[in-house]
Amino acid sequence: MKNKIWQKYFICMAGLLILAGLSINLIGYRHACKHYEQVHRTRLQDESRQISVEYVNESRDAGLTGEMFQLQLQSVRNMIGCEIWVVNENGTILMSTEPETVGLYVPMDVLNRNWNPKTKISDVYSGKRGLAVDSVLSGTDIWGYIVVSEEWNTIIEDAKLLLFRVDITALAFMVVGIVFWAVFAAYHTKNVRLLQDAVVHYTNGDFDHEIKIRTHDEYRDLANAIHLLADQHANLVEYQKNFIANISHDFRSPLTSIKGYAEAIKDGTIPYEIQGKYLNIILFETDRLANLTNDLLDLSNFENKGVHLSFTKFDITKMLKQSAMTFEGKCSQKNLKIRLSFPENTLIVYADKGKIQQVVHNLIDNAIKFSHPDGIIYVSVMERREKVLVSVRDTGIGIPKESISKVWERFYKTDLSRGKDKRGTGLGLSITKQIIAAHNENIKVSSTEGVGTEFVFSLAKAEE
Repeated sequence: MKNKIWQKYFICMAGLLILAGLSINLIGYRHACKHYEQVHRTRLQDESRQISVEYVNESRDAGLTGEMFQLQLQSVRNMIGCEIWVVNENGTILMSTEPETVGLYVPMDVLNRNWNPKTKISDVYSGKRGLAVDSVLSGTDIWGYIVVSEEWNTIIEDAKLLLFRVDITALAFMVVGIVFWAVFAAYHTKNVRLLQDAVVHYTNGDFDHEIKIRTHDEYRDLANAIHLLADQHANLVEYQKNFIANISHDFRSPLTSIKGYAEAIKDGTIPYEIQGKYLNIILFETDRLANLTNDLLDLSNFENKGVHLSFTKFDITKMLKQSAMTFEGKCSQKNLKIRLSFPENTLIVYADKGKIQQVVHNLIDNAIKFSHPDGIIYVSVMERREKVLVSVRDTGIGIPKESISKVWERFYKTDLSRGKDKRGTGLGLSITKQIIAAHNENIKVSSTEGVGTEFVFSLAKAEE
């Protein structure tokens, strides 16, 4: 049987309360007995002293008879609720509020102490009593003793009564506490069930489910965190769908072309003299698949292992010249020109040279794809404080305003580019973004549709 959290807490709290109650009753009983012993001791001593001073001396001076003095003792006994003995110097009880004790003997060791807790006098009483003794003097000699006594059980009963009142009060608080605990447990149980229900809904794909927690506490924070996680999961699910759709499209198109032309060549549908043309198409589509595969491997490595960087100092202008030269063939096919604009002084940056070459290659390749024939691509470098800014700008078709913020997304292609960019994978800019971010630098894009696009990224200037 599964135990709920609130039940476990209740068992723990009940155990602690029981242990506390036992401790209070055991330890409190001893302290209560000591407290009431002191209270009764003080009261009995005060009473014995008052009787000794007021009644005995006044009675002797007034010449009261024994019967009258006995009546006075009895009235005092009725007021204080204690037994009173008048004992001579030898320990014999001469007068008492209990007539049956007259003539009995009280040990001298008892009379020589002013307080005797739990004293048992076998000749007088069978039970234990508390005795307060005060001497009655005749000049300098002891004439006798006034003894005020009460049963020890009276002290015990007072201590028990105090503990009973404490227990009743504690029990009342416990009942109130249980009521509050039940309300508190119901509150926690309700919120936990709401969170569990929400997780089930989100797991089943119902990302629109609302967690109805209205209080402003940790449960609300947890609900918000779960909802945020669900939103991210929903975005991930949507991304996975788009990823599969895009990757399927980008793989299916070249594979369909390769398969169709290969079967046509094999079947002889395409004459031998023109097979070279279609073999070039097959090679073109093979390159597209290779580029897509390489880009996917790069992204996978970046996500699983992070972008591993090997920092070195190098001349950024020299590297840009070398990168631009590698695109001469592509530029000549569209009659494009690449114009380089560098400062006269050498600019040394501190970065991963291979990764920055990859960034520059992606940006220039992107500019070539979307430039009009006979256009110009501008590559420039400028120094600003401790940073070096690299710009790649084309005069091509540009990017629609609503698409600028999406160019860094994987597989994203605008409608314009999807028709013109037959070779692109939609991953180059995403890779570029990750490489620059790994350098703790920034890359920005600005574009005007029909005018052109410019990408600018920053690098750290190397210390001299």
